[in-house]
Amino acid sequence: MKSSHFLAIALAVGATVWVLSGQFGDDGPATASTETAGAAADGRAPTRVRVASSTAEPYVVTLSVTGRTEASRDVDLRAQTSGRIEAIEIEEGGIVEEGAVVARIALDDRPERLARAEALVDRFRIAFDASSELAESGWRTRIANAEARADLRAAHAELAAVRLDIERTRIRAPFAGVLDSLGVEVGDVVNDGFGGDDAVGRIFDMDPIAVVAAVSEREVGRLAVGDAGQARLITGGTVDGTVRFIGRVAEPETRTFRIELEVPNPDHAIPAGMTAHVLLPLETVPSHFISPSALSLADDGTLGVKVVDADNTVRRMGVTIVAASADGLWVAGLPREVTLITVGHDYVAAGETVEPVAVEGSSFSKAS
Repeated sequence: MKSSHFLAIALAVGATVWVLSGQFGDDGPATASTETAGAAADGRAPTRVRVASSTAEPYVVTLSVTGRTEASRDVDLRAQTSGRIEAIEIEEGGIVEEGAVVARIALDDRPERLARAEALVDRFRIAFDASSELAESGWRTRIANAEARADLRAAHAELAAVRLDIERTRIRAPFAGVLDSLGVEVGDVVNDGFGGDDAVGRIFDMDPIAVVAAVSEREVGRLAVGDAGQARLITGGTVDGTVRFIGRVAEPETRTFRIELEVPNPDHAIPAGMTAHVLLPLETVPSHFISPSALSLADDGTLGVKVVDADNTVRRMGVTIVAASADGLWVAGLPREVTLITVGHDYVAAGETVEPVAVEGSSFSKAS
């Protein structure tokens, strides 16, 4: 046999021995390595999650609607007698007190008519007194005496009418307010204003002032007359008020109900017709203020958060969003105090033991 054949056979045998020795020689170390890996898997370190303590706070659920300011009441001043405007006592835009004279109509011949009416009363009183004496003595009939009494009463009625006409020459404010407009000038002739279109002026009652808004049919049942509220004016100021009126008939077009918030306005600083946002507290709910990133969605679509209990076990708890702001969310449905998983909740499951890491100052609140 050639030497090259011996060399090939030797190499083949050597390779076979080397392969077989590698397999059988590693049995012990391989088994040991597998057992070590299994032990490591059974005793692996808990997942680390970042947590923050949270305490429920009373959150006031508030209804916010856009409205406008209105005068509590307004009225057109009209002349109740005819004549020439003799004087204007209150300037347009001025403040008037109840009963204050706004304008005066010239008396003209009214003083003379008053004197005549007073004279007639004196005349018929004397005639009635004489008639009564004659009737008592039998010298005058009861019918004649009754006629004398009727003449006296007619004279009194005429005197009262003249006095009322004179009083009506002074056009007075029916209540305190602002004389927003004036429709006459000195020298204008006015007539009895009942049924007329021309008004001497218009007075608005500005204290208190009303803030009027429309509330949806879903929310109106949660309000009551006497509830406290606020109005945030377009100028930036906020004023407190009380609900004084809640409509019981909806607007057909919008299905909304009129409400009125009464706001004190002693210095008339709040004008009528200004845009305002009405804030009406509805209820107080114990709520936690959290970051939106702490929320998770369950398989059934419900919102919730993951918390860590005293044994460092993860629990999932459902929540209801009460309100949202630019900084976070107010949620209800949690215990008063919880340890909330803020980072890492997506990588742990309910029932799993974790290693909570509380970062200093991590207590989550509205101020954080």
